[in-house]
Amino acid sequence: MFTRKKIIISGILIVAVGGFLSYRSRTAVEVVQTETVKRGDVVETVSVTGELMPAEYADLSFPGAGVIDRVFVKEGDMVAVGGRIASLDRSVLWSQLKESRIALAIVEESEKLARRHGWKSLNEEERAAKKLTTEQSKEKVRTIEAEMQKGVLLSPLGGQVTKLDARLGEVASLGEVVAHVVKAGEFVIEARVPESDITKITIGMRSKVTFDAFRADEIFDAEVTEIKPASTVVQDVVSYKVKFRLGNVDSRLKEGMTANIDIETAKRERVLMVPSRVFVKEGGKSFVEVKQANGSFVKTEVTTGLEGDDGTIEITSGLKEGNEVSTLATQKK
Repeated sequence: MFTRKKIIISGILIVAVGGFLSYRSRTAVEVVQTETVKRGDVVETVSVTGELMPAEYADLSFPGAGVIDRVFVKEGDMVAVGGRIASLDRSVLWSQLKESRIALAIVEESEKLARRHGWKSLNEEERAAKKLTTEQSKEKVRTIEAEMQKGVLLSPLGGQVTKLDARLGEVASLGEVVAHVVKAGEFVIEARVPESDITKITIGMRSKVTFDAFRADEIFDAEVTEIKPASTVVQDVVSYKVKFRLGNVDSRLKEGMTANIDIETAKRERVLMVPSRVFVKEGGKSFVEVKQANGSFVKTEVTTGLEGDDGTIEITSGLKEGNEVSTLATQKK
């Protein structure tokens, strides 16, 4: 019986020791994944969406109400500066202008005859009255002519008529937009940047732009040209309007297209960098586990710089190029 107990106890010890040795063996050969500290570029960007807008455009409306009697263009037409878009019925004004011109001709002739034959016989008040009558008639003609001009809608810039809401016989109301003219081939992008990112953006920053209408690999260059100082609040979200100028123009670009913009707000070139997953945060400090020559790892404090969009972080001190650091560091405390 004593012998049997010894055999059982010995068996248990053998199994325990074997298991322990097996555990130690697995631990010894456990492979720890590492990342190598290397040099490269760390880039920070702010990504927003925007809308393609013409760099210069005009929304045209009549300064008064009236019936449209002529339309000189159609949507898609090109117009020159001062080109006619549409006109209002001015038949009443034409009659008034004709009458005022006849009246002016009469008073001018009367003054001319007086100057030829009896101007010296007239006293100062009579001469002034003649001159005033003539001037009043001229002013009336000028006033009617100005009203006539208001009845013709002219383009203030050369470009393309992209929208037209003017039809014969329709009544145009005061201030109602009847045409939209854009300067051809010149576009800007307008985007709204949230307040959390607006302080990172300055005039002149370079950007990469793609459009939903084009392939993802068709990339356009752009530059920040304007940052509006006033904010806009939509559904409790504060944002600021930013404008971008495209560096390359494409004939396929059209007003209203959706643009996806990556603004390069910071860049560090040829700096030491590692992925963010190698760090341990303790007491506001950053640590990594650096592999030694004998295969062990030593916890090392590092100083970090710019955090890139691809998950890489700049190292300013604590590591050297070629160091290997554990990627399991984030799991250890």
